[in-house]
Amino acid sequence: MNAATTTDDRRYDAIVIGGGHNGLVAGFYLARAGLKTVVLERREIVGGACVTEEFAPGFRASTGAYVLSMLREAIWRDMDLERRGVHVDAAGPSLNLYPDGAHLYIHDEIEPNLEEISRFSKRDAAAFPAFEEHLAALAKNVVPAFDLTAPDPRVRSWQDLRGMAKLGMLGLKSRKLLQDAAFLFTTSANQFLSERFESEHLKAAVGWHAINDSLAGPSENGTAYVLLHDHAGEETGGGVRQWGFVRGGIGVLTELMAEAAREAGCEVRTGAEVERVLVRDGRAYGVALAGGEELYGRRLLSNADPKRTFLRLCDPADLPESFVGALEAYRCTGTSIKINLAVSDLPYVRGLPDGGVQPYHRGIMELTGFIREMDLQQAQARSGAPATDHPHIEVCFPTVHDPSLSPEGTHIMTIDVNSQPYDLQEGAEHWDSIIEDRADAAVAQIAGYFPDLPDKILHRQVLSPLDLERRLALTGGHALHGDMAPDQLLFMRPVRGWADYRTPLRGLYLCGAGTHPGGGVTGANGKNCAREVLRDAKRRR
Repeated sequence: MNAATTTDDRRYDAIVIGGGHNGLVAGFYLARAGLKTVVLERREIVGGACVTEEFAPGFRASTGAYVLSMLREAIWRDMDLERRGVHVDAAGPSLNLYPDGAHLYIHDEIEPNLEEISRFSKRDAAAFPAFEEHLAALAKNVVPAFDLTAPDPRVRSWQDLRGMAKLGMLGLKSRKLLQDAAFLFTTSANQFLSERFESEHLKAAVGWHAINDSLAGPSENGTAYVLLHDHAGEETGGGVRQWGFVRGGIGVLTELMAEAAREAGCEVRTGAEVERVLVRDGRAYGVALAGGEELYGRRLLSNADPKRTFLRLCDPADLPESFVGALEAYRCTGTSIKINLAVSDLPYVRGLPDGGVQPYHRGIMELTGFIREMDLQQAQARSGAPATDHPHIEVCFPTVHDPSLSPEGTHIMTIDVNSQPYDLQEGAEHWDSIIEDRADAAVAQIAGYFPDLPDKILHRQVLSPLDLERRLALTGGHALHGDMAPDQLLFMRPVRGWADYRTPLRGLYLCGAGTHPGGGVTGANGKNCAREVLRDAKRRR
C-alpha cells in the first residue's frame, strides 16, 4: 500500500465484491445515490461471466454468456447503454437437428413455424399459436416480479407485507392464469408439452431448455417453468431486448456498464481479488485483498455466488449452522463444456442449402436427441459420468452478426455441450485428464451434421465445468450461480428466510445471480439489492 494512503482512503460507504454485470449495476445505483462506492474485480477485466476475450490470435469470443436477453428496461435507460454504444443484433431462427436426419426451424414469426411444424404434425401446427400466446401471457405476468424484492411469506416486517401485497396484485391481475402458472411451476416440461403436442421432434425443440444449467431431466417435476425462457425478454422502441448478440461481444456490455458506474462516481478496480470478508461481532466491516490490503465499508455487497461468498470468503463459523447447512445443500453444479472454435469459413449443414450465410448461421442451432434421450443423458450425468452418446449441443456463429470478432473472412463457432457434470465419479480434478477427449468427441458429433467442419478448424478453446470455476470464479462451474428450480427461486433463493438480499452477517448483502430473480443477464439482482441497501442506509440515518 502506498505510504500516502490513509485510513479514510480505504473507507467506503459500500464495497461491491465482483465486477460482473450485477455488481456493476449495484455499484452504479449506489454511487448515483451519493454513497462512496467501490467495485472490486479479481480479474484484469470487468464482466464476471459476461466477458469477451481473445482465445487465439485475432479471434475474440464470449467466454461465459454469449447472448443477451431480459436486461431490465430501467437499467438500459438509467445507465444510458444505447447511447454508450450497446447494440444488439437479434438472433435469427433456431435450427433443431436430430439424429434421425430431420430438422426443424423455430422462428420468431408464427407463420413460418406453422409450415415447419406441419411437416411433423398438422395437429401440432394448429395448436402451436395458442401455446405461444399462453406462454407469452404467463411471462407477461411473471416477469414484473423480477423487479421486486422477494418477500418472506412469514411476513416478519412491513417490507415483507408490502412485498406480499405487490405479489398479490400481480396475482389478481393474472388470476385467470393462476392455475396454469401453478401447474407450469410444478410439473415437468415433458408433461406440459405432452398435453399439447404429439410430435417428439417438436417437444424436443421446445423442451431442451429443461436441461440447460441443470442436472434435471425434462421429465422431472419442476422443469416446465423453463419454457418461459424464450418469452421473458422485453422489446421496446429503444432496441432489441429479446435474444440477440451484442456487437463486439457481450463484454462490451459490461465495459460500458463500468463506464456508467464510474461516471456516477463509483470507483471500479480490477486486479483486486477479495480473499476474505472481515467480520467482527456478527457484522461484516471490510475485506482483505490478495496481497494484504484491507478496505473498510459500512456495507458490503457480494456479487459472487452464495457458496463462494459464505463458504470461502466468509468463515462459516460466523454463520448460523442452519444457514450453512442450507448453503451446503444448495444445488450449484455446472453441467456443460464450453468450446470456442476459430474456423476458416462457415461450415454447412448436410442436406441444407450451402454457400454464403444461411438462416441457420444467424440463429442458435440445437443438435438434440428426443426427450427420452435427454432424460437418460441427465441421469448419466447425475451419476458423475459425462453423457457420451450424442448429448445435447448448442451452436452459434457470433461473427455472422459481428465480423470484427475475427480476422476478415474467418468465423467463430461457439459451442455448449450439455450433460457434462462438474462432479465426476473420479473427482472434479479428473476433468483435466479427459477434457480434450470429450472436446474431440463433441466436435466429431457436430461434424456428423457439418461434414466440412473438421477441415476448417484453425484453433480451439475448451473449458470444462472445472475450468469455468477456475477462470470465472463460478462454484461448480454453474453460470447461473445455482439451479433455477422452483425450490431455489423467489423467497427460497438462495436460502429460505434470506431472500431479500440481506444475510445473517449484518452489513453483508448478496447481489449476484444466486438471489431473486436468478440467473440470466437481467441486472435485476444488482438493482434490487442496491435498492435494499439504500433503504437500510436511509433507515439508519
